[in-house]
Amino acid sequence: MKKIYFFLLLSLLSYKGFSQESNCEKFKIGKFLYTSEGLPNITVTRTEKIQTEVIKESAEIIQGTIIWKSDCSYEFTFSKCPRQEFLGKTMSVEIFDANGNIAKGKALFEGMNITFNLEKLE
Repeated sequence: MKKIYFFLLLSLLSYKGFSQESNCEKFKIGKFLYTSEGLPNITVTRTEKIQTEVIKESAEIIQGTIIWKSDCSYEFTFSKCPRQEFLGKTMSVEIFDANGNIAKGKALFEGMNITFNLEKLE
């Protein structure tokens, strides 16, 4: 009988640990700063369906549509970009480790994995 109680307690603790609410809601709309080692800082403004990125060092603008696939992941399709070969292509993005106004993210684009930090500014 003790084994059954132990198993139920362990199951309950595991369920509670993995069923936390998503903290990504605040990262869906607003203004953000994306930083990544070796890459320029990017200011991102995101509405429900459009994301605009401004690369600080060059003032280049990248724009595209976003479709949220889950609470913490979305697809970004390029509609405006200095690199014409990116137009119409899609990048998958996941947000994780959200804590307050800070989170981490990773993007997958044409076989490249890019990790970044993001901070909600507005």
